[in-house]
Amino acid sequence: MAGVSIIVSAMTESEDFATLFARHEAQTTLEIGQVVKGRVIQITAEHVFVDVGGKGEAWIERAELADDAGKLKIAVGDEVEATVVATGDEIRLSHKLRQGAQAREVLAVAARSGVTVEGRVAGVIKGGYEVTVAGLRAFCPFSQMDLRRADSEQEYVGRVLDFRVTRYEENGRNIVVSRRQILEAQAAKAAEETRKKIAVDAVLPGTVVSLADFGAFVDLGGIQGLVPMSELSHARVARAGDRLKLGEAVTVKVIRLDEAKGKITLSLKALEGDPWIAVAGRLRERQVVRGRAVRAAEFGVFVELLPGIDGLLHASEIPRHRQAELREAVAATAEISVMIVTIDAGKRRIGLALAPEGAAVGQEMTSTVAVGAVLTGTVDRIEPFGVFVRLGPGQTGLVPNAELGTQRGADHRKMFPAGAEMKVLVLAIEEGGRRIRLSREKALAHEEQAETQAYMKDAGDKRGFGMTLGDALNQARKR
Repeated sequence: MAGVSIIVSAMTESEDFATLFARHEAQTTLEIGQVVKGRVIQITAEHVFVDVGGKGEAWIERAELADDAGKLKIAVGDEVEATVVATGDEIRLSHKLRQGAQAREVLAVAARSGVTVEGRVAGVIKGGYEVTVAGLRAFCPFSQMDLRRADSEQEYVGRVLDFRVTRYEENGRNIVVSRRQILEAQAAKAAEETRKKIAVDAVLPGTVVSLADFGAFVDLGGIQGLVPMSELSHARVARAGDRLKLGEAVTVKVIRLDEAKGKITLSLKALEGDPWIAVAGRLRERQVVRGRAVRAAEFGVFVELLPGIDGLLHASEIPRHRQAELREAVAATAEISVMIVTIDAGKRRIGLALAPEGAAVGQEMTSTVAVGAVLTGTVDRIEPFGVFVRLGPGQTGLVPNAELGTQRGADHRKMFPAGAEMKVLVLAIEEGGRRIRLSREKALAHEEQAETQAYMKDAGDKRGFGMTLGDALNQARKR
């Protein structure tokens, strides 16, 4: 070949086999599709020879670097950028795609070699996209435009993208291109680098690529991991789409690896910090707050007070006449007013009660429960060992059977129906107010004693008007 003979003749007699071998080794480092820069060292009637540095010498067809009149647009010594289209015994380059026959020729070469070409997405047609490549019309199926189909087919129209020619037939009248093949190759290369970084507790950047009912898939760089719904946020999220958007850049933490199944579990929540840090400054016992009823359980209703902070409204704190209302609130995740009864930061538990009627948000409710106090409560439920009496929000005490003041064998369920009022005396307050012991018998005795003393005082005032002490005592006994 003329080009080869010129290169050989340009060698000096001092070049030995070792030099030629070194040049061959340098040439083999080039890959088809690689873009290189070089300086023009010789121009012949058919070829332009380019020195690509340590990678050796290469040639470009002269026609690629000439204008329509055949006049070269470069000279010896000029720098040129080109794409490698063939390697081996000789390195062949292509400067850039041009209109007409040359464009068809180079596209045919691109189809055989897999060289990437640039194309502009002209519009959406049946089954895919019309793409203009070097002035020629090509077709890209929907499935070959991206790794996954976009929500809107118009998203790519007007964009200039890189493609691979997968079919070149009928002298350029039937050209099919694929962008997906390029992206898959890039993803495979990126995956090798990503695998080196993935480990439990690693914090990595990623892109949201898919949203599902059970979470969101994030591309970490050629490898995907799943952020389950429970790891999207400390705040409760009904749908992954409420927290994330497709294509959104995120930072995630690797929390689990299952190499056997190839599964990676990620978390966004782990990078949000501990939500309990905010509790001390924002929530207090006996405080009235608004929260969302988020989940019902057999033992009560969970209420979200802050993002990631739930309190339990125990079943014992829900009067029977309000149980249906609370079920509806949970179904609608509606806001309700509650009072904070206890905060146990160590166990990360918050006990709640329904706020009193008319209580304002932020108000701190004072307690009227004290040892020795006589109060009027409401019967909450009957147990074999006694009666539970609700004294107020978050305050329910137990009246043991021995303190009810009833005869042996009495039917307490008939005597004290749920919702009935009962006067009780506070015997003891234990465990920070979580256990309150009450007595109905002592409350009745205390009330009787108070009435007697009041009557005696009144009778004493009237003794000077004809009533004797004996009369007063007799009347007191009758009372």
